[in-house]
Amino acid sequence: MEFVIVLLTPILFMPMVTGYMAYGNGRSFWRWFGIGFALPYFSLLLITYLVHRDKRKSRTA
Repeated sequence: MEFVIVLLTPILFMPMVTGYMAYGNGRSFWRWFGIGFALPYFSLLLITYLVHRDKRKSRTA
């Protein structure tokens, strides 16, 4: 059982971080969790860019 936990923790870490960042900025947690699971590193860079872009737009508006 511990072996399964050790294997799943790194696999689920990136999607959880991506989903948390998305949810904290008004986006769907589960959608971004799925994207993070499929494309772990790319999704984190993408959500970081989108959050930065949204904050920059709200500052100028």
